[in-house]
Amino acid sequence: MAQHDSAASRVSHNAFIKLNYENDYFAGTDIYYTQGIRFEFAFPWLSYSPFMLVLPKLSNSITQYEITAVQDCFTPTSITIDTIQRGDRPYAGYIYLGHEKISANATKAEKLTAELDLGMLGSCAECEEEQQAIHHAISDRQPEGWKYQIGTGAMVNYKLLYEKGIVRDSALDIYGYGGINAGTVYDNAIAGGRLRMGKMQSYFAGNRKRKLQLYTFLDCWMEGVGYNATLQGVLFSNNSIYKLSPNNIDPVVLGYTYGICLSYKSVSFEYTSTHITYEIVNSHYHGWGHIGIAGYF
Repeated sequence: MAQHDSAASRVSHNAFIKLNYENDYFAGTDIYYTQGIRFEFAFPWLSYSPFMLVLPKLSNSITQYEITAVQDCFTPTSITIDTIQRGDRPYAGYIYLGHEKISANATKAEKLTAELDLGMLGSCAECEEEQQAIHHAISDRQPEGWKYQIGTGAMVNYKLLYEKGIVRDSALDIYGYGGINAGTVYDNAIAGGRLRMGKMQSYFAGNRKRKLQLYTFLDCWMEGVGYNATLQGVLFSNNSIYKLSPNNIDPVVLGYTYGICLSYKSVSFEYTSTHITYEIVNSHYHGWGHIGIAGYF
C-alpha cells in the first residue's frame, strides 16, 4: 500500500498543480514503505488524452482530468544488512504515469475516481540511487541490499473508487467509499469511511468557492489483498532474486489516516499521518507522514 489519497477535496473547475511527499521518517522509522513522491497536474485540455476514453464517469457530473507522476520506494526492516533477509519485505520500487478522471455529482453527493497507471517496477525506478543520495547527504550509513530488489516488470493497473456522502453539514461531513485496484502490481479491494470537521466547502462540490478552508479529517479503511508485486514480484515474471510467497502475505490490512488541511485562495497545504497493520505475517505495524502543497489557477 502506498500513496493513499487524503481527504482533501480533489474535484474543481480550476486547473491545479500539486506536489505530494511521503516518508516514514515522519513516523520515526526507516522501513517498509519508506518514501513516495507524487506530482498531480489537472487541466481541462487533458480530456483529449486517448487514455481518458477507457475511464468511466458519473452522469450529470462535473469532471476533472488529471495526470499523475509517481515514484514509490520500499525497503526491509534493516537497510544495513548485505544479505537477503528471509521472511522480510523485499527491496522494491516503481515509477509510473497515471491518467485520472474524477467526476462528482453534488446533488447526489457522490464521486467516482477512475485511474489507469502505466509504468515499470524494478531498478528503473532508481529508488536505490535516490536513497543512497539522501543517506550520503545526511552522512548516514548507505543501504546495502538493493541488489536483491524485486525484478523489473511492467506496471499496468486500473483503479475505480466510488464515494458517497452520508452526513453533510457546513462544519461536518461523513462519507463512505469502496474501490478496486487490478493489474500487474496491485490486486486488491478497499472499503472505508471519512470524517471531516471545520471550515470547509462540500467534498462533492465542483467549484472552489470558499476563500479560506481549515479542517481536520479522519479516514479509516479495510483492504483485502489479492496480490502485491512489491512483495511477490510482478505477475507473469520470475526474474526476482527474492520475493515472498502467498503464505507470507496478510490478506487483510487495516489502516487509518488523520490530518489537517489549510486552503486560502489559490494555495492549499495539508499534512497527514497514516498507519497500517501487518502487510506481512509476523512483521510490524507501519506508519508514514504526508505533505501536500497545491496551487490553483
